[in-house]
Formats: sequence, structure tokens, C-alpha cells
Amino acid sequence: MDKLEYEIRAEWDGNVGSKIKVRHFELRTDSNTDGNDSGPLPAEMLLSALSGCLMINWGRLIKKMRLKVEKLSIVVSGWRNLQEPQLQEINYEVHIKTSEPKQKVERIKELAEKYGTVFNTIGKEKIKGKVIILN
Repeated sequence: MDKLEYEIRAEWDGNVGSKIKVRHFELRTDSNTDGNDSGPLPAEMLLSALSGCLMINWGRLIKKMRLKVEKLSIVVSGWRNLQEPQLQEINYEVHIKTSEPKQKVERIKELAEKYGTVFNTIGKEKIKGKVIILN
């Protein structure tokens, strides 16, 4: 069976943060309450991963379908209460400036979700997405 494998290494910074190595890239994660605020929180990195996952799929599908798109941005947000260490809800909005029919844009949303690795790992029952077509 063919598969894609991922390996991430994290090194502790001596407090609550870490330096993370992903292939030849280096990231940081930390806390803004009891750390040094030297990087995003892990929950923010999770939401960043979701936005990146969606953006890659939207970009691929726009190219594949040869759509004319002037502008595209994705805003991802989430929240948790202080009692449960879990994001309760994750929302995203795709802002797209295009003259393409709404049906084609909605089809991209459907396919981007269907083939999104991070999207499907988190689970569609927890993520609510919508598309806003800009004029």
C-alpha cells in the first residue's frame, strides 16, 4: 500500500514552548500566558494547518477547473471553554472574488473538504464552512 508519511520533531525550550522541525523548516510554539510568547499556541497551529489544507485544495481545484479567480482568502476561527481542553467548534469562511457561477464555487468547497487531509482528520462534524463571493 502506498502511503505518505510525516515526521515532526519538537525540542523543549526549557519553559513551556518548543522548537519544531518539519523537514527543513523550523517553527516555534509557545504560550502567551506562562511562556515567552515566542510562537503560536498549538491550537492556533491546528487552525493554521486547517487553513493551509483548505487553501492547497482550493488552489489545486481552481487550477484544475481553470476558473478565473481574482482574489481568495480563508479565515479560520475556533473556540473552547476553559473547563474542557478541546475546541468545541471550528468555523471557516472562504472569501473569493470571481465571476464564476456560484455552483462551481460551491463544488470547489465540497471537493476541498472531501479531499482535505487535515479537514478529515479533525472531522466534518466539528467544522462549519461557508463561502462568501465578493463582487
